[in-house]
Amino acid sequence: MAQQYASGGQLPDEVDAALTDGDDGSSHSDSSSRLEQFGMGVSVSILLGALLGVAAVASLNFGAVPLFVALGLGFLVSPVVGVLFLQRYERKQA
Repeated sequence: MAQQYASGGQLPDEVDAALTDGDDGSSHSDSSSRLEQFGMGVSVSILLGALLGVAAVASLNFGAVPLFVALGLGFLVSPVVGVLFLQRYERKQA
């Protein structure tokens, strides 16, 4: 459809049929749900780091340093936790 507007004309029927055949959106919804699971893992990791940092600040008398350390560790391990959430999701689907 974008090509049709860009060219200013009508696309041939073969091209139009090839663009619409088999496009039921299932691959899009699968990648979207996989991305949601990865993002949820990343968010959980960062949130857990922040919560642990706040707990460390409350219990230790080092100022805000434990908060920054725990939050930084949460950011550092967040991609790994995101991948673990994604693998867990894929095992449930199989």
